[in-house]
Amino acid sequence: MMAVVDMSLGELLANLQTKFGRDFSNYHFSCLQRRVSIRMAALRLSTLDEYMTYLSAHPAEIEQLLDTVTIHVTEFFRDHDVFDAIARNILPAMVERKLRSSSRMIRIWSAGCSTGEETYSLAILTFHYLSTHGIELGLEVYGTDISKEACAVARSGVYPERRVSRIPANLKQRYFEPDEAGFRVAEDLKRRVKFSVHDLFSAPPFSLLDLVVCRNVLIHFDNAVRGKVLGWFHAALESDGILILGRSEAVMGTALDLFELVDPRNKICRKIVLRDS
Repeated sequence: MMAVVDMSLGELLANLQTKFGRDFSNYHFSCLQRRVSIRMAALRLSTLDEYMTYLSAHPAEIEQLLDTVTIHVTEFFRDHDVFDAIARNILPAMVERKLRSSSRMIRIWSAGCSTGEETYSLAILTFHYLSTHGIELGLEVYGTDISKEACAVARSGVYPERRVSRIPANLKQRYFEPDEAGFRVAEDLKRRVKFSVHDLFSAPPFSLLDLVVCRNVLIHFDNAVRGKVLGWFHAALESDGILILGRSEAVMGTALDLFELVDPRNKICRKIVLRDS
């Protein structure tokens, strides 16, 4: 009897693109292997053939797989040193530039925002700085993620009490309201924050940005894709715009010509304006 050969991971990924239009080829292969194994174990499936059969019968599993592949830890004001650096060094210089320019709007993009905690943290930090200093500038904060489910949670602005427990008391009281499910982001802050589904493998939906924060997302991509995404961030930023990456991430390769590392500890980079030769 001829032995049955299970499909390879590469064949599975090709099927996902052909049948469902989902391209996972830009992610690290080893990462994909681990994440697919997690989903198969959760479903008690033994082979990739079985998983493909399950996917065909349950198309919603594609979103579950995508969430598993792209999952990253998030919380309000995660890595306090980074937010301290933004408050101490980034915001004052950003506001000063805005007050000297014709633009009266600060624009921030949280890329790979998951369920929105980081996006709201950036909005709180900036809005509170403007309010306490009596500065009249507009604020637009955008959060994007590839997961529809994550964006839906972020858009609701409602979080259980345990998720907001580490927010400083004065900020929690000012920017959150009690809700039957926990706490809801206050409306005057929430209307300045917009969430949308976006795949970082495609061109950015925003431009003229002052700050882009994309932490612990690029580590899932191969080097060529990282360079492409960094190029899009560069194009989306204003002159002297700031990019913040995760602690384990770095600007490398051709992207070294695009960003200057100004705070190595917190992975804060400033856009380099390219000059025509």
